[in-house]
Amino acid sequence: MGFVQLVLLEGVLLLSAGMIFFGGIWGTVAATVALSGINLFVHDLTQFWSWEIPLLFWGMGGMILLLIVGRIANKSQVVTGLVGGLISLVLFGAFITPIVAIILWALVIGTGIIPKTKKSQVLWSFAPTILRLILGLVWIIYGNILTL
Repeated sequence: MGFVQLVLLEGVLLLSAGMIFFGGIWGTVAATVALSGINLFVHDLTQFWSWEIPLLFWGMGGMILLLIVGRIANKSQVVTGLVGGLISLVLFGAFITPIVAIILWALVIGTGIIPKTKKSQVLWSFAPTILRLILGLVWIIYGNILTL
């Protein structure tokens, strides 16, 4: 496989991780479809199914886990706008220098992220975001192993 193809595949993997992080369950569905396309692109039909079955299994497991953690986080009445706040941090950082972006984000969006002092509520408020980060990293690693 050529260098340009590897760079393009890595771009698709990073896009898939972004879809998982920002899209949640639907992003995970889209990332699973994207990885299935990469799998079809790099393997013949006999090897395709040996990689596709674990991909679909772990994709469904990730979606179910996101659903469960999201429901638990919403039941404990924690902040639900954390992902929106992180998106605004990325947007501020894209157009403003990073130091000014972090200060503006903290002043505009970041205030009130942790509303209660209970550790369990703070943990559950960050659990969906942390799970999305982990799933995105797993998809990038799995996709890189897939293209070997």
